[in-house]
Amino acid sequence: MNFRLLTFGDLRLVDGTGSTVPFPEKGLLSACFLLTGSSPQKSRTELAEFLWGDIPLDKALANLRQTLSRVKNRQDELGIELLLIEQAIVSVNIGAFSSDLALLDATSQTTPHAALGELLQLGRWDFLARTEVIGGQARMWLHTQRDRVRTQILATLRDAVAAMSEDADTTVVREAALRLFEAYPEDEAVYQILGQTYAGEPQLESARNVFEHRRKYRWGELPVDPDPQTLGVARRLFERQRGIAPQARQEARPRVEVAPPALRGPPRLTLLPPVNLARNHQTAIFLSSALLEDITVSLCVLKTVTMVAHHTAEKIALDLDRSATLERHDINYVLDTRLSFDGNAYWLFAQLIYAGNDEVIWAERFSMEARDLPRQHREITQRIVSAVANSIERNEFTRDYFERNPEAYHHYLLGQRHLKHLGLPDIRRARKEFQTALKENPYFSPALSGIARTYHLEWLVTAQGDARLLKRAEEVAGKAIATGQDIVGGYHQFGVAKLYQGAFDESIEAFKLAETISPHYADVIADYADTLMHASKPQESLEKVERAIKLNPLSPDLYFWTAASANYSLERYEDATAYIERMADPSQAARLAAASAAMSGNMRKAKTLVRKVKETYPDFDIDTWLSIVPLREQWQKDLYREGLQRAGF
Repeated sequence: MNFRLLTFGDLRLVDGTGSTVPFPEKGLLSACFLLTGSSPQKSRTELAEFLWGDIPLDKALANLRQTLSRVKNRQDELGIELLLIEQAIVSVNIGAFSSDLALLDATSQTTPHAALGELLQLGRWDFLARTEVIGGQARMWLHTQRDRVRTQILATLRDAVAAMSEDADTTVVREAALRLFEAYPEDEAVYQILGQTYAGEPQLESARNVFEHRRKYRWGELPVDPDPQTLGVARRLFERQRGIAPQARQEARPRVEVAPPALRGPPRLTLLPPVNLARNHQTAIFLSSALLEDITVSLCVLKTVTMVAHHTAEKIALDLDRSATLERHDINYVLDTRLSFDGNAYWLFAQLIYAGNDEVIWAERFSMEARDLPRQHREITQRIVSAVANSIERNEFTRDYFERNPEAYHHYLLGQRHLKHLGLPDIRRARKEFQTALKENPYFSPALSGIARTYHLEWLVTAQGDARLLKRAEEVAGKAIATGQDIVGGYHQFGVAKLYQGAFDESIEAFKLAETISPHYADVIADYADTLMHASKPQESLEKVERAIKLNPLSPDLYFWTAASANYSLERYEDATAYIERMADPSQAARLAAASAAMSGNMRKAKTLVRKVKETYPDFDIDTWLSIVPLREQWQKDLYREGLQRAGF
């Protein structure tokens, strides 16, 4: 009977009919180890250390004797000898069976295109996908073999792409690229060639989907940031997407059915900033709060937990009835923090709590010295991921660019602190801190994204229509994208800048990518909703902003303002009013509130609001205002004008 050892996917032995033949797994793993080594034989000591490297040698040898005894009995039953078992050594009997590993070696004997066709016969390309190994030596061996397989297949694929003529059939190449991507979705080189393969296809939407699917990681894996080459591929796809002709604009007011409520998603996690120190320690509190906010943003890329936005976390931290608030917003896990000062340094005490029963999962103390902040960012993130998403593979979650210069990260956090207040002096102080961070590290993407944000915020606050500020925001956001680090921040700010320049399609495409990268980043989703509203897609806008509110239930006023605007454009005037009334400072949306009241027939309220607006803006003019507000469709401007005129402006 012919036997074949299969190592891709599940490790198993099959007979001539393809049926799986029961065999001790440690015996099959030993055969793999011997087949891939420099010699087909190992001493019993070497084999025992490989199979049980984390226990004392005498116990490992005892385990090996038992395993080899079972292997010998099974081989006698089958009438074969996969392993030749002697007193001092164990060898693999290469002539007794075949292996799919031999196909890898055979590919070097043919053309790259033909080799790809042969490799596709392997089925899955994930070497020993579900095989458990024990000990550092075995893990290192498994990592080395997987890397060897990936490198060989990737090299074959690249050779096939390079040798392919313009009129050649690309089916095998495309299938191979997708197969390799499925096996190694976290590998940047694989992603690059997959993007290049599909970028050459006429189906541009497929090319863009490559970038999106790159972020849909399999359960059990942590995302990492793409390197500059990878981002170059994504950016080229993005640029091509921007070249697509815009969709036909709707002329009639939309009448779209409300979407059904979304299904319950992953567990929800909030990181609460400290609030416990006296006033003379406020700088340390602000710094630790900014650190936790940045960790919250970085964890938004996870698919196994849903992050509650930092704005809501700050309010929960001050809530006297915290347990009721957590229950009301379906928050499952809480990172509770406190600051302490020992006379020389600040320390952040953090404990991760399961809200269901107040169980403390872990607790740790972290230094808040400036030089330690990048390491603490990584450490807190790792602990959260390993504790909450315990099915996620515990590999290193790191953002190397934080560690290139701790001072850059320190100034970045200080800049974020200033942006808590939207006065012009605070915006410019934030920009100064971000610029200082760039002096420490010119390629520090978060600081570039922060500078872009300060330019568009200054444009909003000054309300003078200075197009140069928006252009600067666009340019700096482009630099943030180009560095290949904080790409969600880059696309986010690029989308905002394009919105206020009236480039709706480009803004929407940027937000699509930003949301794909960080699907739980509430501020990105809320700004995406704002773009959709201005692009005359109010129903889509409302669905987006309602999702952002679920992620950030104690939302900033901008969320409610966007929801009110979307409802107004859908002619749901009472709903628009209800959202405005949820704002902490409803006066910001007084013009919209007046229009909503007038359109719903509440003229007394409308007139009162008009008087308040004119007290603040005595020179307010409808046409001037509508010329500044970017709205794609004329019907939307006409509807807003009608409400303002009815109110008495």
